[in-house]
Amino acid sequence: MPKANCTARPVLQHRAVKMNLNRRTFAFAIVASLAACGGRDETTAASSRRITDIPLYPNETPALRALINRYAAVHGIPVTLLHRVIIRESTHNPAARNGPYMGLMQIHPNTARGMGYRGTPEGLLDAETNLIYAGKYLRGAWLVSGGDEEAAVMWYARGYYYEAKRLGLLEETGLR
Repeated sequence: MPKANCTARPVLQHRAVKMNLNRRTFAFAIVASLAACGGRDETTAASSRRITDIPLYPNETPALRALINRYAAVHGIPVTLLHRVIIRESTHNPAARNGPYMGLMQIHPNTARGMGYRGTPEGLLDAETNLIYAGKYLRGAWLVSGGDEEAAVMWYARGYYYEAKRLGLLEETGLR
Protein backbone atom coordinates (compact mmCIF):
# COMPACT_ATOMS: atom_id res chain seq x y z
CA MET A 1 0.00 0.00 0.00
CA PRO A 2 2.72 2.50 0.58
CA LYS A 3 3.39 2.21 -3.15
CA ALA A 4 -0.21 3.16 -3.90
CA ASN A 5 0.14 6.26 -1.74
CA CYS A 6 3.40 7.15 -3.44
CA THR A 7 1.87 6.89 -6.89
CA ALA A 8 -1.41 8.53 -5.89
CA ARG A 9 0.27 11.67 -4.62
CA PRO A 10 2.02 12.52 -7.97
CA VAL A 11 -1.25 11.89 -9.84
CA LEU A 12 -3.05 14.26 -7.48
CA GLN A 13 -0.24 16.78 -7.83
CA HIS A 14 -0.39 16.39 -11.60
CA ARG A 15 -4.15 17.05 -11.55
CA ALA A 16 -3.62 20.09 -9.33
CA VAL A 17 -0.97 21.48 -11.69
CA LYS A 18 -3.22 20.75 -14.67
CA MET A 19 -6.16 22.44 -12.93
CA ASN A 20 -3.99 25.43 -12.01
CA LEU A 21 -2.76 25.65 -15.62
CA ASN A 22 -6.33 25.56 -16.91
CA ARG A 23 -7.26 28.37 -14.52
CA ARG A 24 -4.29 30.42 -15.70
CA THR A 25 -5.19 29.82 -19.33
CA PHE A 26 -8.79 30.77 -18.64
CA ALA A 27 -7.75 33.91 -16.75
CA PHE A 28 -5.38 34.87 -19.57
CA ALA A 29 -8.13 34.39 -22.15
CA ILE A 30 -10.48 36.63 -20.16
CA VAL A 31 -7.86 39.36 -19.71
CA ALA A 32 -6.85 39.19 -23.39
CA SER A 33 -10.43 39.44 -24.62
CA LEU A 34 -11.16 42.37 -22.29
CA ALA A 35 -8.01 44.14 -23.44
CA ALA A 36 -9.06 43.68 -27.06
CA CYS A 37 -12.47 45.19 -26.34
CA GLY A 38 -11.06 48.25 -24.65
CA GLY A 39 -8.46 49.21 -27.24
CA ARG A 40 -8.70 51.02 -30.56
CA ASP A 41 -8.85 48.90 -33.66
CA GLU A 42 -6.00 48.97 -36.18
CA THR A 43 -7.86 50.99 -38.81
CA THR A 44 -8.72 53.72 -36.32
CA ALA A 45 -5.16 53.85 -35.04
CA ALA A 46 -3.71 53.93 -38.55
CA SER A 47 -6.10 56.55 -39.88
CA SER A 48 -5.68 58.83 -36.89
CA ARG A 49 -1.90 58.72 -37.18
CA ARG A 50 -0.63 61.73 -39.09
CA ILE A 51 2.09 61.39 -41.70
CA THR A 52 4.09 64.02 -39.82
CA ASP A 53 4.42 61.52 -36.95
CA ILE A 54 6.31 59.14 -39.24
CA PRO A 55 10.11 59.61 -39.50
CA LEU A 56 11.42 61.02 -42.77
CA TYR A 57 12.02 58.53 -45.57
CA PRO A 58 15.50 58.20 -47.11
CA ASN A 59 16.18 61.22 -49.40
CA GLU A 60 13.20 63.09 -47.92
CA THR A 61 13.77 66.47 -46.27
CA PRO A 62 11.44 68.34 -43.89
CA ALA A 63 10.82 70.90 -46.67
CA LEU A 64 9.89 68.13 -49.11
CA ARG A 65 7.60 66.54 -46.49
CA ALA A 66 5.83 69.89 -46.09
CA LEU A 67 5.36 70.17 -49.88
CA ILE A 68 4.02 66.62 -50.10
CA ASN A 69 1.54 67.26 -47.29
CA ARG A 70 0.48 70.55 -48.91
CA TYR A 71 -0.14 69.09 -52.36
CA ALA A 72 -1.92 66.02 -51.03
CA ALA A 73 -4.41 68.45 -49.48
CA VAL A 74 -4.57 70.61 -52.64
CA HIS A 75 -5.37 67.58 -54.81
CA GLY A 76 -7.65 65.93 -52.25
CA ILE A 77 -5.72 62.68 -52.12
CA PRO A 78 -4.33 60.76 -49.13
CA VAL A 79 -0.80 61.73 -48.11
CA THR A 80 0.01 58.04 -47.85
CA LEU A 81 -0.92 57.56 -51.51
CA LEU A 82 1.30 60.42 -52.59
CA HIS A 83 4.23 59.02 -50.57
CA ARG A 84 3.59 55.56 -51.97
CA VAL A 85 3.88 56.78 -55.56
CA ILE A 86 6.92 58.94 -54.78
CA ILE A 87 8.71 56.03 -53.08
CA ARG A 88 7.84 53.72 -55.98
CA GLU A 89 8.90 56.17 -58.67
CA SER A 90 11.94 58.00 -57.27
CA THR A 91 12.52 57.25 -53.56
CA HIS A 92 11.98 60.97 -52.81
CA ASN A 93 14.61 62.13 -55.31
CA PRO A 94 13.33 65.26 -57.13
CA ALA A 95 16.17 65.02 -59.68
CA ALA A 96 15.34 61.44 -60.71
CA ARG A 97 15.24 60.75 -64.43
CA ASN A 98 14.41 57.58 -66.30
CA GLY A 99 14.31 58.12 -70.04
CA PRO A 100 11.66 60.77 -70.67
CA TYR A 101 10.14 60.44 -67.18
CA MET A 102 11.05 63.23 -64.80
CA GLY A 103 11.21 64.12 -61.13
CA LEU A 104 9.68 62.90 -57.90
CA MET A 105 6.73 61.16 -59.49
CA GLN A 106 8.41 60.28 -62.82
CA ILE A 107 5.81 62.03 -64.95
CA HIS A 108 6.18 62.12 -68.72
CA PRO A 109 6.31 65.68 -70.10
CA ASN A 110 3.36 64.94 -72.43
CA THR A 111 1.27 63.75 -69.48
CA ALA A 112 2.21 66.90 -67.57
CA ARG A 113 1.17 69.00 -70.59
CA GLY A 114 -2.16 67.19 -70.55
CA MET A 115 -2.53 68.36 -66.94
CA GLY A 116 -1.78 71.98 -67.90
CA TYR A 117 2.03 72.21 -67.66
CA ARG A 118 3.60 74.65 -70.14
CA GLY A 119 7.29 74.57 -69.19
CA THR A 120 10.31 72.61 -70.40
CA PRO A 121 10.73 68.93 -69.51
CA GLU A 122 13.59 69.89 -67.15
CA GLY A 123 11.16 72.12 -65.24
CA LEU A 124 9.51 68.92 -63.98
CA LEU A 125 12.65 68.25 -61.93
CA ASP A 126 11.48 70.98 -59.54
CA ALA A 127 9.74 69.15 -56.68
CA GLU A 128 6.86 71.62 -56.36
CA THR A 129 6.18 71.71 -60.11
CA ASN A 130 6.24 67.93 -60.23
CA LEU A 131 3.83 67.68 -57.29
CA ILE A 132 1.44 70.13 -58.96
CA TYR A 133 1.10 68.31 -62.29
CA ALA A 134 1.87 64.69 -61.36
CA GLY A 135 -0.30 65.15 -58.26
CA LYS A 136 -3.16 66.29 -60.48
CA TYR A 137 -2.67 63.18 -62.61
CA LEU A 138 -2.57 61.01 -59.48
CA ARG A 139 -5.86 62.56 -58.35
CA GLY A 140 -7.42 61.25 -61.56
CA ALA A 141 -6.06 57.77 -60.83
CA TRP A 142 -7.48 58.08 -57.29
CA LEU A 143 -10.93 58.95 -58.69
CA VAL A 144 -10.85 56.10 -61.22
CA SER A 145 -9.78 53.67 -58.47
CA GLY A 146 -12.84 54.48 -56.39
CA GLY A 147 -10.69 55.31 -53.37
CA ASP A 148 -8.50 52.19 -53.41
CA GLU A 149 -4.83 53.19 -52.91
CA GLU A 150 -3.40 50.04 -54.46
CA ALA A 151 -5.59 50.42 -57.55
CA ALA A 152 -4.73 54.14 -57.76
CA VAL A 153 -1.00 53.31 -57.87
CA MET A 154 -1.70 50.78 -60.61
CA TRP A 155 -3.78 53.27 -62.66
CA TYR A 156 -1.13 55.98 -62.16
CA ALA A 157 1.62 53.74 -63.54
CA ARG A 158 -0.47 52.18 -66.28
CA GLY A 159 -2.53 55.14 -67.48
CA TYR A 160 -6.24 55.48 -66.95
CA TYR A 161 -7.68 57.35 -69.93
CA TYR A 162 -9.87 54.49 -71.20
CA GLU A 163 -11.04 53.55 -67.71
CA ALA A 164 -11.92 57.19 -66.97
CA LYS A 165 -13.77 57.34 -70.28
CA ARG A 166 -15.66 54.12 -69.49
CA LEU A 167 -16.63 55.52 -66.07
CA GLY A 168 -17.59 58.92 -67.47
CA LEU A 169 -14.84 60.67 -65.48
CA LEU A 170 -12.82 62.34 -68.26
CA GLU A 171 -13.68 65.89 -67.19
CA GLU A 172 -13.43 65.18 -63.47
CA THR A 173 -9.98 63.62 -63.90
CA GLY A 174 -8.74 66.53 -66.02
CA LEU A 175 -8.23 64.40 -69.12
CA ARG A 176 -10.69 66.47 -71.15
